[in-house]
Amino acid sequence: MILYFTICATLKAGTLVRALRYAEWTIPRIIDGIADVAALGFLVLIVATTVTRLPPLKTARGIEPRVSALIGCFATVTLIAVPRLQTPPQLQIVADLVTIVGFGLCIWCLWWLGRSFSITAQARRLVTAGPYQIVRHPLYACEAIVLLGVVLRNPTWMTIAIGATALAFQYRRLINEEKVLRAAFSEYDAYSRRTPMLIPFLSLSWRWRNAPPSPKTMQVPPR
Repeated sequence: MILYFTICATLKAGTLVRALRYAEWTIPRIIDGIADVAALGFLVLIVATTVTRLPPLKTARGIEPRVSALIGCFATVTLIAVPRLQTPPQLQIVADLVTIVGFGLCIWCLWWLGRSFSITAQARRLVTAGPYQIVRHPLYACEAIVLLGVVLRNPTWMTIAIGATALAFQYRRLINEEKVLRAAFSEYDAYSRRTPMLIPFLSLSWRWRNAPPSPKTMQVPPR
């Protein structure tokens, strides 16, 4: 796994160096270069966190969690082999901007996850700070944003089908991680009650529904 991501990061770095050497500095090319830098930063951080990660306290049993993790993680790699469409420059810029935002958020999430990062469903350390105090699985949500950018860059039925497959297995991967974390950490139930799973804008309403009533809103029973 470390070797795979190291090779990916090396290839991405080589592609980026060649592109910067011979690039015409137009606005679309600059945006495309920023997207490549963000992707490289994410790959480098994956390698670093994988090398330094903590030993697992608990691992999901069976073959299904491993298969779901591998398909969910690597399905998007097959998008490279899909023939590219000639898309309008405006759509390419939008796709690159979505990808930049997605990779930037992924880097933020992975920075906080740190030594707890894993590909398969494993429990190392419970992280509840940073983006993990907004939703329980922010890295999955941010990777979905990256996937949206990739599909927008080459919007064909094949890329849409592969993207949908990746999302389905990513969700299954998430469910497997939930089971492992609940089994490994007794405080995970309380964390899950106060923190939504994936959608950030539900955070406020989630906390509001679970918060105790304030003295001003409590009804005084009649005497």
